Order: sequence, then structure tokens, then C-alpha cells
Amino acid sequence: MNNINIRNVLLAIGAIVLVILGMNILSTLIGSIIPIIITGVVAFGIGRATAGRSMGQLFRTAQSAGGTVMAAASRMAEQKAPVTVQGKVNPPAAKPVEKPAPAADVTPDLKNPELLDTSFEIKTSEQIAAESARLEVEASQKAAAMDPKALIEERKKRLLGNQGGQS
Repeated sequence: MNNINIRNVLLAIGAIVLVILGMNILSTLIGSIIPIIITGVVAFGIGRATAGRSMGQLFRTAQSAGGTVMAAASRMAEQKAPVTVQGKVNPPAAKPVEKPAPAADVTPDLKNPELLDTSFEIKTSEQIAAESARLEVEASQKAAAMDPKALIEERKKRLLGNQGGQS
């Protein structure tokens, strides 16, 4: 018991503090820094892989791939080729019960039937282009009819609440 003195106690406390700090640093590395590094490496790899391609090209590629898959699926559905299975086939356990298709003229039960628009019509691309041209003409006529000085004065009145600053 003679070697218990302040120096040894302080060394023991310092060693414990260093171990705790080391565990905290290791915990921070494992919990935060390493996932950030992994994310950065993956993002860098993806960025290099897609270098020189715009997002539009990537989306068009995805759309054309989707269109190809849909076209192949529709061709397969049209052909109605019999499915051939190789190997062991399990017998069907039970035939599924077919539900009758709902009638087309029956309105489904809706929570808010007043929101159902019964006069909805699908516009063709020509109708959309004509309406767009009409709206552009209306907007340009409105813009031509406006006097910039009068607009500025009106805005001053609105912002100042008709309190001074009027010329």
C-alpha cells in the first residue's frame, strides 16, 4: 500500500480518460465518418461512370428501355404462345375464384362524389396547341396594353398604402 500516491492515482485517471476518449473517437469513426467516406466513394464512382452524359440522356435511355420492355410484353400477349415448363411442375393447389368484372356504367362508391368531373374530355395535341397559341396572343395583348409608368405608380400606392411618397 506504500505505492498509492497522487502521481499513481493521476496516471490511472489519465489512462482511463485516454481509453474513454479513444473509444469515443473510434465510435465516431465507425458511426459517422466511415459511412460518409463510403457514400463519397460511391458518388464519385457513379459520377465518373456517367461523365459526359446529361440527365436528359439518362432519362431518355430509361424511357426507351421501358418502351422496349412494354413493346415486347404486348407482343407476347398478342401471340398468346403456350407456356412450356421444363422440369418438375407442382399441381395447382386450388383454382382461384374469379371475381366478376364491375359494370362500366356503374359509378363506384366515392368519399366525395361532388369532386367527380363527369364532363371531362381528353384534348388532342392540336387542341392543346391551339389553346396555347390563343393564350399567348391574349398575354401579349395584355402586356402591350399596360403602361409601365402607370404600373409603377400603382405599385407605389399599393406598397405605401396611399401614405405619402406620391408624385
